Amino acid sequence: MSNKKNILCLGGSRNQTSQLHQIACHLEKDYNIYYSQIFGEGFLYKAAAEIGFFDNTVLGRDSSFTKASQQYLKLHELNYDYRGRSKGIKYDLALLSTDMIVPKSFKKIKTVWIQEGMIDPITNFGKLVKKLGLPAYATASTALNGTSNSADLYFAMSRGYKEYFTTYGTQSEKILVTGVPNFDNIHALLETSYNESGFVLVATSDIRELGGNDDRTFLINEAIKIANGRKIIFKPHPNENIERVISEIRSIIPHAHIITEPIIDILIAHCDVLITQYSSCVYQGLVLGKKVYSYFPIEELEFKKPIQNGGKSAEIISNIVREFMEYKGDKNQFIQSSSSVKEFQ
Repeated sequence: MSNKKNILCLGGSRNQTSQLHQIACHLEKDYNIYYSQIFGEGFLYKAAAEIGFFDNTVLGRDSSFTKASQQYLKLHELNYDYRGRSKGIKYDLALLSTDMIVPKSFKKIKTVWIQEGMIDPITNFGKLVKKLGLPAYATASTALNGTSNSADLYFAMSRGYKEYFTTYGTQSEKILVTGVPNFDNIHALLETSYNESGFVLVATSDIRELGGNDDRTFLINEAIKIANGRKIIFKPHPNENIERVISEIRSIIPHAHIITEPIIDILIAHCDVLITQYSSCVYQGLVLGKKVYSYFPIEELEFKKPIQNGGKSAEIISNIVREFMEYKGDKNQFIQSSSSVKEFQ
């Protein structure tokens, strides 16, 4: 093994893993880069895992999120280290896609959290979880992702989200608003091609798979009203029960267009109207100036909309991570000592 320092990237969904990969690509010349799936420690985590509490989330060993992430790692021939322990490597820094579960052993190393997408709406139960100091994953949502204050540095997609993370617990000075790789160059989608345009796109969410309630009949009927005769294309969430989704839609629209490919980004670029529930893709529609419907208030989405920097976020984040990695002092003093950090606070 080389004498380079070691970085462990803790991915989750395919999008979370691919985003960490984009950042790590700028670091792999200087450091050894390894990947693992998010993992937890402790009695509560193990008990929840045993009863299948995580099976429809990025924490589930056999969940669709985990399988897609594993496929991505194999496709790109990336180094995998199960739970960061299978190869006996001592890590110097970890890139995190969630701070809802952070292994206790990571307190000894430098940790960096990067926002990947939309944060779920926080419910009264989520606020109670926070107030009682229960594990953030007890919310069974991402509502508290980015709010644990447990990482040393946080990278957010917008000032609106920085305010949210600060409100629920993370120190403001730790949060840098750099934009994030998956959402910092949305206008580039306009350069893609697709064989249709002018349609209404309905992006459904995996609400039920995550334990929530979803009146899908209401959503479909609302889409029909909004479309007002225009073609509707349905794009189910990858984590949804596809057979159920198809059955529900075709019981109301027998010849509905339901597609799983291409990826939704391209469809958004060519639609006229985007109808979403709780999906990060709503930001792509907003940035591209589409007529957008969401279960979130549009004003809130506009406030949290990701900043656009032409695709420079990965490089910006990696430069700060490199500076943090090479910082010789107390890691808790890095923020105060770094001039590059101040530019994005």
